[in-house]
Amino acid sequence: MTTNPHDELQDAALNHLWMPTQDWADLAENGVTFMDEGDGVRVRTSDGKWGYDGVAGLMLVNVGHGRQEIVDAVTGQLGRLHYANTFKYGSEPVARFAAKVAWHTPGDLNRVYFTSGGSEAVETALKVAYRYHYNRGEPGRRKFIGRDGSYHGTTRGALSVSTSGYLDRPSYDEILPDNFRVAPQPAYYRREDESLSPSEFSVRCAQAVEDIILEEGPETVAAVIAEPVSFSAGVAIPAAEYWPMLRDICDRHGVLLIADEVITGWGRTGRWFGIEHWNVVPDMMTMAKGITSGYFPVGACVVRDAIFTEFQGGPETTYRHGITYGGHPAGGAAGLANVGIMEREDLNGNSERMGERLLARLEAMREHPTVGDVRGLGLMCAVELVSDKDAKTLLSETPGAVESLNQRLMDGGLYTRATRQVFFAPPLCVTAEEIDDMADIFENSLTATEKELGLA
Repeated sequence: MTTNPHDELQDAALNHLWMPTQDWADLAENGVTFMDEGDGVRVRTSDGKWGYDGVAGLMLVNVGHGRQEIVDAVTGQLGRLHYANTFKYGSEPVARFAAKVAWHTPGDLNRVYFTSGGSEAVETALKVAYRYHYNRGEPGRRKFIGRDGSYHGTTRGALSVSTSGYLDRPSYDEILPDNFRVAPQPAYYRREDESLSPSEFSVRCAQAVEDIILEEGPETVAAVIAEPVSFSAGVAIPAAEYWPMLRDICDRHGVLLIADEVITGWGRTGRWFGIEHWNVVPDMMTMAKGITSGYFPVGACVVRDAIFTEFQGGPETTYRHGITYGGHPAGGAAGLANVGIMEREDLNGNSERMGERLLARLEAMREHPTVGDVRGLGLMCAVELVSDKDAKTLLSETPGAVESLNQRLMDGGLYTRATRQVFFAPPLCVTAEEIDDMADIFENSLTATEKELGLA
């Protein structure tokens, strides 16, 4: 009797693979969906069905799937030198990639510490922030300020400055440090004071950061960490005043400013980095995801020259921190090839143009009874899903509604994430025709779901 390879694969996954965010009762009943192949902005499941990758894997496949140029760069490097001990040695692709990263980061963000991913990049930045003050004779600066609804990673330090509901932070409170304070997120749609304009609300959110610094005592605060645009908070885009205010507040109180660009970096918002929309230079920048478009696991913490200087001078001030696979030669090769494609094909420009097209298509759907709000910057957009526009009641509170919409999106050939919002973050190489196809699939799926719920 011949064993069905697909059944064998399902058994392997269901019996041995841990997919912690999934409902295992549902997987046991319906099976695991396997991605089998990728090409451009599309992916194919193991049952042979092609569909659009509406969130670029996990907001990271910026140059698209199937880029043989990057594959060749990685395999070529692995064949030449597959590893170098980064505690003591460098390698050519990593040094060249560090220079490339520094070339594209704003201002004097010139020193690059490579990691294996975004959580490690944030861990690195938090330790750098504390040790920077320590080296300057201010060891009491041990507190960090973040924002409500933000996601900075799953490792202990990164989790300690995160508040996204997805992370279930409260269940880990007993093992997390107590040096974190929460400021409001400039997510305008669900603001408490409906009388405030977007500008007024963002100013109030920035002022809240200074209020926390003053309440805690500036001499106790190490850094403020924030995403230029918070994806986890539903693509929360602050008004023009917000980031310049944060920069000024941090400067006045000697607090470091960390911009988490893990999602917003490398062209996602139509610029190399999201912070460039506000012409602000943070003290540190964390990045990952689009830095290699996922072809190799790489993250980085980039610091300004003045930060780096405080770690020079001998063993007493050296930054003792290491990640085994940070600065991997193949990662450097992948990054160089990835950024080379972005430069050559002007994917930042395409992100801006196609983002405007996508946002216009989504804005045209505001008349739908389940569309509460539409937001976007570059190829990072979100549609707020509601069952009651006036009360702003979440559609996810209606049993089965979001699950039904997700299934229709998959059946229609669009792989994305529908929860409180539906997210759109396709690869930056997407075309106008593909944008229109994705928008059509979404609108048709939304209409069918509304009719099922009796809302249309």
